[in-house]
Amino acid sequence: MSMLQYIVQLALLRSRSQLPANEQKLLSDFPVDVDGATKHFHLDGKSTIYAVCPNGKCHQTYRPTFEDDSPIPMYPKYCTRTEYQSDAPCGERLTRPRCIKNIDIEVPIKTFVSFDFKDWFAGLLSRPGYEERMDSAWQTKASDGVMHDIFDGEYVRSFKGPDGKSFSLGGEEGRYIFSLSLDFFNPYTNKQSGKKNSIGLISVVCLNLPPSMRYKPENMFLFGIIPGPKEPPLTATNHYLKPLVDDLLDFWETGVKFSRTYDYDSGRLVRCALLLLVCDLPAARKTAGFASAAHEHFCSICHCTRSQHGYGHLDYDMWRKRTDSESRLFASRFEAAEDEETRDELFKQSGIRWSELLRLPYFDIVQCVVVDAMHNLFLGLIKEHFTSILGIGSGRILEDPVFSVTFSVIPEQFTDKEKKSVETLKKWLQAPATKVFSHKRELAIKKLKTCHIKALRFACDELGCSLPPPDSNVNYSKDLLAGILLDWVCVLFPCFILC
Repeated sequence: MSMLQYIVQLALLRSRSQLPANEQKLLSDFPVDVDGATKHFHLDGKSTIYAVCPNGKCHQTYRPTFEDDSPIPMYPKYCTRTEYQSDAPCGERLTRPRCIKNIDIEVPIKTFVSFDFKDWFAGLLSRPGYEERMDSAWQTKASDGVMHDIFDGEYVRSFKGPDGKSFSLGGEEGRYIFSLSLDFFNPYTNKQSGKKNSIGLISVVCLNLPPSMRYKPENMFLFGIIPGPKEPPLTATNHYLKPLVDDLLDFWETGVKFSRTYDYDSGRLVRCALLLLVCDLPAARKTAGFASAAHEHFCSICHCTRSQHGYGHLDYDMWRKRTDSESRLFASRFEAAEDEETRDELFKQSGIRWSELLRLPYFDIVQCVVVDAMHNLFLGLIKEHFTSILGIGSGRILEDPVFSVTFSVIPEQFTDKEKKSVETLKKWLQAPATKVFSHKRELAIKKLKTCHIKALRFACDELGCSLPPPDSNVNYSKDLLAGILLDWVCVLFPCFILC
């Protein structure tokens, strides 16, 4: 930005030695960083900073209020949420005192920043060519009988608007559909050991955009990031979804009138509908209110149970499907329950909790929840979904030995851990080398060094490996023994090439 400012200054100077006042003002107003340019051109979206209850079991959010024309947000000092009518308020402290420019104010201990959906969509409708593409999505339909997009599906084509007619028949109104995604991840990257942290990302995509444009970062709406360090428990996710659902209800019930869009200078009424929830399996169940895949009622589509059907019952013609009205009834009873015991019993019977998405009258909780394929196909998590999430599997399958490695009786003076280390080493040596050892020599040696040094020396002796004579003053270290064993493997498997 400073270089651009300097280029403009040189262009203005030309052969002059002094700039007039208006051009000096132009240079002084030149933004020095991206944040300054964003604020100057009003490119940053409207946002609201909510105070979040720090209680890990609560997560209630509180919208700020403002007194008169003061820019200072006001929050309640203590959480007043009650789970049941008979309960006492949570009472957790929400704010802490802070002095800013000699002014004492109360700031939230934990915050949630949500961006304004209406403001973001107004910006989307202001881009050249976008509105035309989004409107034309209703007219496109595959002619070859193959579904290429969601608009080729029967559900979208038969989806009714608030007037009872096809949602696509909006006349001069703009009619647009969206998908919601919620995913949790470790901001410090996933690690096998160490601290486990998790934050949640809530994003929205306009399905009226062509598939090639939908998932570009500049076209997606980031509603907010659920703060960590842990995921909110079960129904606590609803607190973060509430502001978005409030906006979606406005778009559905009365529509939102924009004073101007790119194609409509005099303004346009727009209606929107959230038609899909697209998440991985755990996030989809938590957001929609369904039980996990380990529950008795493990399916969100039908009434199959673990005890009566299990995962192997594939006679799908006999499955009794769930319905939206039935699911909403169970969820409403769960929400209206007066104590935790009643809720637990209702949830045990149905496997359904209350979800904030059920406030949308058109959202079909059975048909509109989609488990995305990305995690399985692109990230290779099919095994994890079956074993860790669904609990299906027959345990670890070991590679069959390619030949037999015979060791004599392990010396009695070996400890139990050293004996176990010998058995592990034996399995590695008689299994396919390409399946056990890395093709990088240092990594293969590193793996062998995880065994006890006595086990490495015992294996070298049993396999007849050439060791330096004891009187050569050579230190029989793990590095030496592991290297000798790896050389033995390479001789036995000439196709196993190290780099």
